[in-house]
Amino acid sequence: MATTHRAQNTNSRKGAAQKTIASSASTASKKPNSKKTTGKLNGRGYSETPVPTVAARKRKQTPSGTHDDQGSAKLAQHSQPTKRTKTSHVKGREATPDVINHRATEAVNVFMFGGGENGELGLGPKQTAAARPRKNPFLDPSQSSALHVTDIACGGMHTIALTVDNKIVTWGVNDNEALGRNTDWDGGMRDVDDESDDEDGELNPFESTPMVIPSEYLGKGDTLVSVAAGDSCSFALTSTGLVYGWGTFRDPEGKESFGYSADGAVVKKQATPMLIQGLEKIMQIACGANHALALDNHGNIWGWGSGHQNQFGRRLFGRHQDTLKPQIVRVCRGKAKYIACGEYHCFAIDQSDNVWGWGLNSYGEAGDAKTAGSDSAVLPQPIKIPALCGKGVTLLAGGAHHSAAVTSTGDCLVWGRIDGGQLGIKFSAEQIADERQIRCDERGKPRICLEPTVISTVGSVSHVACGTDHTLFISKEGHAFSSGFGSEGQLGLGTDDDAEIAQKIEGKQVKEQFLTWAGAGGQFSVVTGKAS
Repeated sequence: MATTHRAQNTNSRKGAAQKTIASSASTASKKPNSKKTTGKLNGRGYSETPVPTVAARKRKQTPSGTHDDQGSAKLAQHSQPTKRTKTSHVKGREATPDVINHRATEAVNVFMFGGGENGELGLGPKQTAAARPRKNPFLDPSQSSALHVTDIACGGMHTIALTVDNKIVTWGVNDNEALGRNTDWDGGMRDVDDESDDEDGELNPFESTPMVIPSEYLGKGDTLVSVAAGDSCSFALTSTGLVYGWGTFRDPEGKESFGYSADGAVVKKQATPMLIQGLEKIMQIACGANHALALDNHGNIWGWGSGHQNQFGRRLFGRHQDTLKPQIVRVCRGKAKYIACGEYHCFAIDQSDNVWGWGLNSYGEAGDAKTAGSDSAVLPQPIKIPALCGKGVTLLAGGAHHSAAVTSTGDCLVWGRIDGGQLGIKFSAEQIADERQIRCDERGKPRICLEPTVISTVGSVSHVACGTDHTLFISKEGHAFSSGFGSEGQLGLGTDDDAEIAQKIEGKQVKEQFLTWAGAGGQFSVVTGKAS
């Protein structure tokens, strides 16, 4: 479920869409991971759906320390925390590896909106919510003192970005080390007035403000080209195809694990970037809530993390369901050219323009209409999605239980869960009556869209992003639209209402902005546009 942005992509394989990632809430006080399932079609979900992926946030009062600057955005009366003890994870490389990936070079304007009571918006310690898009002043390309970003990915409750000068910037929740840097702070938390949009607060300034991860944790000379984010994990890809990662994965029981260090030790939580062992010549990375995929230059897909919903394309049992070392995902016969993830499901496109799906399918989100709605709705092996094959699909995105695809001609097709307006379509009575397209619950309420359906109300689409239970669309005319759950303002429409039909996002700060990309977390969203 990671959403990633490239301002200018010179690589032949596009960066992954999504992310995303933590369960959405229906009230302002509810965290994006608090939603559970019932196992019945007339409930909010199915028993096969994983348990909440982000534990309830617990704050610890930590002693203050000496803070030193990390070269990040400056804070009035605040400075960067003391660096953690450095542990090198990078082995020396004798020869200079070939460059196979290229980075974006143009900085973008970044606009945040939604819920930010834990610093998810990155607008500083006093900004806990934004009902409409707000330009992030710490990332303003017109300001020489700001961080100028080119690539962005949204996790469940955090965001990661790359800068034009080859730095990694993070903000949001760091309870499980997703930010990759020290955020210890001796301040406290207060109750946030849900109706307040911009009043004095006490958010941790080192989480709520975009700051740089020290470069000492990366290999000397590494050039970063793209990023991906999951629920509590983050990854960065280099120009030579290496992957760095930090944070943690959690299985359905809440057990934490991340991977293996260079000396073979099991790592439960990784506080700073470490090289992911076993990955070489990687050209794209994508994240679900608690799993990750990587595509190498030979068309092979690698997967690791929590695979309890068969995200690795095969049935795994017991301790083997958590795969800490990247393993081959057998799909496309090694001919994949693109990968994407929903929270618990995955997609791939092969060289013949076939689209494949696997993983959780309780609402048909992985693309199989036959098993959608059943208690055992998991696709253990990748299958072709006939409605998408040969359609020129260039981008795929997935939320918790819904998915979307964009074609080269600008069509955007959506499918999966519809009871919260996730797809942005108001289905006609005729469509609802067609059991091949719509599945209703026992009360006759439409619950699942079984077939990928074109959304026609947003025009020709260039980009789509799926949050847990909401969706953002970017039109080729540079406008943003949104639909789905809006309880925290994540739709950017100025209210906390849900939206069944996709609506245009308007506001003073984006009125004259040509938008090019969108990302979505659990209860927050981001759109970016060309800098003037």
